[in-house]
Amino acid sequence: MQDSDQLKWALLIATLAMLIMAFFVILFVMYYQKKKFEEEKRINDIEKEHSRLLLDTALNSEETERRRIAQDLHDDIGTMLSLTKLSLNQLAKIIGNTGEKEEQIMGRAQSLVEETILHVRRITRELVPTTLERFGLAEAIDEFIHKLEDGNNLKITFQHSTEELPRQSPKVELTLYRIMQELVNNAIKHSNCSKINISLETNSKYISLRVTDNGIGFDHDLIKESSLAGLGLLGIQSRLSIVDGTVEFSKSENNGSNALAQIPVVPVIDSKPEPLHPFRRERVNL
Repeated sequence: MQDSDQLKWALLIATLAMLIMAFFVILFVMYYQKKKFEEEKRINDIEKEHSRLLLDTALNSEETERRRIAQDLHDDIGTMLSLTKLSLNQLAKIIGNTGEKEEQIMGRAQSLVEETILHVRRITRELVPTTLERFGLAEAIDEFIHKLEDGNNLKITFQHSTEELPRQSPKVELTLYRIMQELVNNAIKHSNCSKINISLETNSKYISLRVTDNGIGFDHDLIKESSLAGLGLLGIQSRLSIVDGTVEFSKSENNGSNALAQIPVVPVIDSKPEPLHPFRRERVNL
């Protein structure tokens, strides 16, 4: 009887020991899995941050190149065109009334130079949106759509509340402006639309840009999965990833396209905007 009791106690102790060992083994496996997950998450975070920094550097380089080209256009090409215009005006005075044919040729040359100057101005302002720096996002968008409407059978509306739209950081404003440009240009080129609506709204959490049109629309998921995905849509997503923003594409109420980009609102510590304009001084006024 005593041997039987001892055997039972031995079995009980052995069972408890095995349970304790199993418990510690499970704890060790769980701890190892947790550490492995944390390490993988840390590596993924590092990779994401590295990719974000690479994108940020690439986009900053793109904007720097835009500024350089704009400055070259303004300082070099603009100066040469202004001098050419001045020379033609002086030549026209010297020639005088020599004949109708000569006057037509001179007038055509002056018109071409004047038109080229206007094109250089337009390209320079598109490369570096000076209105964005000086007056803010709403004014820059308003100026952009008024230029598009001139000479086109296209109706563009823009809704916003200036009072509820404080200045954002230069990076956020430039990101939204470039995205707006891309979405509007895509609508004009590919949707066969006659109306485009742009809205800019903000609340305590997000600043939202919505662009809709009455065109033929498109299936964004299908384009994204196929080889048709263009650099424009990829560029929009890349720009938004830098500022933790998102974009959603869908069909609008009139079967056109609807794009909604949202960026978290970050309080601006320094209210003075960073300079976007490439010109430290203006030597020649085109």
